Amino acid sequence: MSQTLELQVPNPEMEEVCRALAVPERVSASLREMNVLSKGWQAFLEVDEQRIAFWMFGSGPIVLLMHGWCSRGSHLAGYVKPLLAAGYSVVLFDAPGHGHSTGTFSSIIHTGRVVLKLAEHLGGIHALIAHSAGSTAALWALANGLIVRRSVHICGPTSLSAVVLDIARSHGLNDRETEAFCIWAEDFMGASLHSLDLPALSMGLKHPGLLIHDVDDPVVPMAQSNALHVIWTRSTLMETSGLGHRRILSDAHVISSAVEFLGSSHYALAKRG
Repeated sequence: MSQTLELQVPNPEMEEVCRALAVPERVSASLREMNVLSKGWQAFLEVDEQRIAFWMFGSGPIVLLMHGWCSRGSHLAGYVKPLLAAGYSVVLFDAPGHGHSTGTFSSIIHTGRVVLKLAEHLGGIHALIAHSAGSTAALWALANGLIVRRSVHICGPTSLSAVVLDIARSHGLNDRETEAFCIWAEDFMGASLHSLDLPALSMGLKHPGLLIHDVDDPVVPMAQSNALHVIWTRSTLMETSGLGHRRILSDAHVISSAVEFLGSSHYALAKRG
């Protein structure tokens, strides 16, 4: 079956732009990442007819790690050891169409549904740390019933409408084609674009949150986290510089700050004060 038929695009000429939104590149884990994964317990969970791979480490309150687009759970492997040392257990997973999970297509909604199923399967989660599009998926899950004590969001977009329009512009779509693309995107995900914009994404933000964003991020503008910080009254905003969008994940100070935040009841007030 062709990709055009599988994606049910409005017309064959729009296949490329639809694939840009729906088909992630499947990247391999590094040897270091594979070594970390080998120390965990691997399992699979069926979600929407896809086989989702996830790994569990340690014992204690569960911290869920969420990767971004064209990424994989092992890209957050640097958080595993510090979290275990702090007394948490860690769960990381590969979103649909990523890593060891099955599927060709994916989206923020697809990932958000996985998170809800994982949380149910695990008996709830204590906290989460999410990067990039994984952060948006986490916000959607939180707005749709997921409950956590704390969450950390790193370089996450807070407007899917803006992302979709950027993809449309980068592929040279005219106004009519852009409208058709937006309608297709909503049908593909099974949700409106507005349900993935502020303020809809803020509906589940009753807990303390830490937002970390690099001022030099070339992928997701700092303004995205600024906007979320304004609307999330219990959030703390931490700015970095020179780390960009991906290298920030492996920065020792960012990792230690995230782990410290999860365990400190006074962190947010101290940072705001």
